[in-house]
Amino acid sequence: MGADGGIAPEELARHGVRPGAHLRIVAEVDRPPIRPAYGALRGQLPEVSWEDFEAASSLAVEDVESGPTFPDR
Repeated sequence: MGADGGIAPEELARHGVRPGAHLRIVAEVDRPPIRPAYGALRGQLPEVSWEDFEAASSLAVEDVESGPTFPDR
């Protein structure tokens, strides 16, 4: 930043700002840190037995097989 508060055109161009672009100062907002999603739903969902999984898988296959078919392009 220059003594007058300006930024050299070369520096702006380095960041992809074109000549003549109108810029304005925007206050930086404090954002909460992003938490990893791993384990976020642990304990929130019911346990699924193998039999329940197999039944749901069979229903999904039947649903796909009974749906519309699309011609190959």
